[in-house]
Amino acid sequence: MDKNNLKDLEQLDSKITSIMEQSEREALFTDSANKLFELNIRAFQKYFPDIAEKFLSHQPSEKFNLFLNDNGQANIIDYSTEVPFYRDNIEKQIEEQVQSSIDNPIFSKINYSYLENLDNPYDFMHVDLIKDAGAAYNQAKNNLEGNSCLDSKLPSVVIFGIGLGYHLDKLLKEFPCAYLNIFEPEEDYFFASLFTFNWHDYLTLIDNSGASLYVSIGVSEEETYSQLFTRAQEIGPFTISNSLFYQHYPSTSIDNLICKIKDNFHEFFMGWGFIDDAFMSLAHSVENVKNKIPFFNAHSALENKFKDFPVFILANGPSLDRDIETIKSLQGKAIVVSCNSATTALLQHGIIPDFHAALERSRETYDFLKAFIPEEYRKNMGLITVNVMHQDVASLFGWTGAALKGREAGTSLHQIAEIFSRKKSSATIPYCNPLVGNMALSYVVSLGFKNVYLFGVDNGYIDPKHHHSKSSMYYNDKGDTVYEPLQIGSKLFVEGNFGETVIADHFLYSGKVQMERLLQTSRAYSLSCFNCSNGAKINGAIPLLSEDIILQETQTTKSQVSSYVKDELFYIPDADLDLEDFLDFEGFEKLCSTLVELLEPEVSNRSEALEQVLSHIQLLVSIKETQFSHHYMVLEGEALYLNSIIINMLYNYGNETEILPYYQNIKGVWCDFLRKAPDLYRQNWNKASDHVFEL
Repeated sequence: MDKNNLKDLEQLDSKITSIMEQSEREALFTDSANKLFELNIRAFQKYFPDIAEKFLSHQPSEKFNLFLNDNGQANIIDYSTEVPFYRDNIEKQIEEQVQSSIDNPIFSKINYSYLENLDNPYDFMHVDLIKDAGAAYNQAKNNLEGNSCLDSKLPSVVIFGIGLGYHLDKLLKEFPCAYLNIFEPEEDYFFASLFTFNWHDYLTLIDNSGASLYVSIGVSEEETYSQLFTRAQEIGPFTISNSLFYQHYPSTSIDNLICKIKDNFHEFFMGWGFIDDAFMSLAHSVENVKNKIPFFNAHSALENKFKDFPVFILANGPSLDRDIETIKSLQGKAIVVSCNSATTALLQHGIIPDFHAALERSRETYDFLKAFIPEEYRKNMGLITVNVMHQDVASLFGWTGAALKGREAGTSLHQIAEIFSRKKSSATIPYCNPLVGNMALSYVVSLGFKNVYLFGVDNGYIDPKHHHSKSSMYYNDKGDTVYEPLQIGSKLFVEGNFGETVIADHFLYSGKVQMERLLQTSRAYSLSCFNCSNGAKINGAIPLLSEDIILQETQTTKSQVSSYVKDELFYIPDADLDLEDFLDFEGFEKLCSTLVELLEPEVSNRSEALEQVLSHIQLLVSIKETQFSHHYMVLEGEALYLNSIIINMLYNYGNETEILPYYQNIKGVWCDFLRKAPDLYRQNWNKASDHVFEL
């Protein structure tokens, strides 16, 4: 046998040996991977049963390619690049990636230094507290160096991408935290990790540590962001405040999500309410029940017999002017719901709304309505509003109906009173902030109507000089602006409903997002929502030019529908329903004193300080779904704002030793307020708004 043939045989033998070894490795891997999968599924059945149920029968896509490296370690092909996720030396790759995060950590942060200089024209207790907290925050900021080090325990870690899970153990060891969020946009990658990573031990370890874990698999960037935002609303923004961000692999979807979080980070720290608002909420809610205002019946709208009758929701965006004539020609075929200042524009064109929608609880609403909407029109309109509306407003209209507004002290008190008095249940409408258009849409959907048309619901404007309907009270006869619109936050540019770019601010953008969340939750109810507004695009609403609207002829009249809504979908609470009986001043005082006791002890490091703050927050959150929920709502805004500021300061400035006196100082601001809060509650719960509208 010549040398060449011998060489060929040796190569063939080597190849066969390699194949056999690989085959043996694959057989061993298959056996161990299947056992690991079963173990992991049992763990998820315990901690995340929905995930377990979904992935027990998951069928991966055709692109799915889980394989073994030559060294016997599992790998997978990246769908976007079509190359393996991991190099041959996976341990080294993960080590380098984690070390990079240690050396160059990426944090979500917010600067609170501006709080000290806030104006307080209405003399709000909340603003005084925030200003004091801002001053304490600035003392640390001005006297200490910025801190970019990773501490022994972090408030929050957000991991983008699971891959095969090789990095998760390492991250948990290097970055122990109070709140851990894990996002994986690709279901197949997570499915593969069930065969390669010991989730059972990982979940057990997190559970034993007392940390909170949230896992999101295979959902869109929008839905993932919504989950993160909802969680911040339910638990508090400290779940995302000062988060360490860790991205495991390159991904367009993950990049988009991170950009969305970055661009909308302000949203997590807005709209938490404040104690002055909570007291008004209590006062107005109590009086509206005493005044026998009809309330939306929680069960009455389940079978709305006129559910298919069209409803027009008209807001005061600039595009309302374009559609006025169409609305006028069709008003007899639809229920017309006008959002606050839009009514002033409609009356100019001879359109009398069936229902006027009002949201703002201050006395200013009463003054505005009395000044700008003549009595002869008001008395022929119905008013749809919420329980926290100023009690004098209802007297201006021929009929008033109220729903419970979510996340309100007055609403919690109302619900407690109904439950313990065994009374009929009033309905709570969701997603009704921040704009009256949000409330109107939530109302109409909650009432059970299935065909909804939006006009002037612009959530922004195309022309900066044309910010509202020119027929409304914002302009005079010459078209000059009389009242400047409220602007909150920086300028944003968003996609238009019909293509043009729309200018918004954070306030208006939040209105758009809340509408999208409402429509998302309403998909199962066969709702058709048509957006005829030339403003911001609202995902979930179908763009439709007003001239293309076709309303089917029907024997039903709008008068019948209007009467049905008033007579059948609302009820007057029993005369003996007394909300005051459930205020519970002693319980509130005990809560405040307990919260102070948790914060008073001194601590020796950041981790102890963090644990102190978290235990304090957890106690407050624990009463959220109890008969003391109105106590939670009174303190919610102050607690969420203050604790976010405290955690931010605690981790942003100084070292472990330097920051502690400043921490002691800022929590002292919060404790002093909590000591005063019981007296504030007794003195102010029944004080209605006295903020007048200046003509």
